[in-house]
Amino acid sequence: MGMAASQARWISLAARKTNVEYEGQQINQARTALSNQSSELWNRLYQMDVPVPPSTTDYTKTKYTFNIGDSTKSITDIQAADYYDPDDGITYNSYVTYTADVIEYKGIRNTNSKPQVQHVTDPAEGDPYYMVGTRKLTSMGNCDPTSDNWDTYIVALRQIATDWPDSTVAKEWKKINPDDTKDPSTTAKDYEHLHFWKDAQGNVNFAVDGAAGSAVTGNDTLEYCISNPDEALHSYYAQNQTVKQTLSKYAIVDYDSSGRAKTIQLEKSSAVYDLTTTTQTDDEAYNNAMNDYYYQKQVYEKRVQDINARTEQIQTEDRTLELRLKQLDTEQNALQTEMDAVHKVISKNIESTFKTFES
Repeated sequence: MGMAASQARWISLAARKTNVEYEGQQINQARTALSNQSSELWNRLYQMDVPVPPSTTDYTKTKYTFNIGDSTKSITDIQAADYYDPDDGITYNSYVTYTADVIEYKGIRNTNSKPQVQHVTDPAEGDPYYMVGTRKLTSMGNCDPTSDNWDTYIVALRQIATDWPDSTVAKEWKKINPDDTKDPSTTAKDYEHLHFWKDAQGNVNFAVDGAAGSAVTGNDTLEYCISNPDEALHSYYAQNQTVKQTLSKYAIVDYDSSGRAKTIQLEKSSAVYDLTTTTQTDDEAYNNAMNDYYYQKQVYEKRVQDINARTEQIQTEDRTLELRLKQLDTEQNALQTEMDAVHKVISKNIESTFKTFES
């Protein structure tokens, strides 16, 4: 019975030791997996781009201007060039684009909302006339074609017809002057359906009455607005306006030691102009870039926090497994010690049994 009990004990201990070793292997595999996860997290962290705040220099441009007489030209672009002009025998080193304020005589449309148009036909008032609000209109048919004002009106009407070719005024003008110029054979009577008045800004507005004999009827005439008092009336006037004009020319641009342009000589000109240098910062673009930086920074910090939190969790799990592995190592040593003791008992039992038969 002693021998059998010892063998059963040894087998039980061997089975427990095998289980401990198997569990230890499982723990090592789990720790290896955690280590791989940790390495993946750190690699992801290293691969993340750290947001960099924008620099104002990236949104600051150097602006060059020069004056020709009273007109200021603003350079928008300078490109390197190597152009030889055989006409003037000059080689130009730049191709320059610049803008300038140019005064142009333009036809302008004026919208009169609910204009309160009236047609006054009271004989006591003299010849019939139209009114727009409180302003009395004058028919060009009643004007003196030899006066200076008449030529001013004709120049304005021609410009309006050019800039607003589909307007009622343009259609009436083309009926009177089919070639879009002042026909010297025309008389004031030919312009009787064109009426004018001065608005609050002093601009001479023109409109068509739309009465029988005119070139236009219906919408956008004085008669139409009388029948439809809630409709808007479009009148037209002409005046000088300042507009931006963009020009591109070859030029000789001279630079100082710091790389800033000093002077400019445009093609087909011998004049050399000094360049005034200013810097302009696109504040809106810079602020947008800064807002984007703050957002990217928050995203980056959130990702770093998530990685650190997951890394801390992995480290906690690894410490737990490490502690369990130490416990298993202690248990395995205890089992091995007990197995050695049982093995000695079994060996003694075997030795005593064989000695009995030998004697």
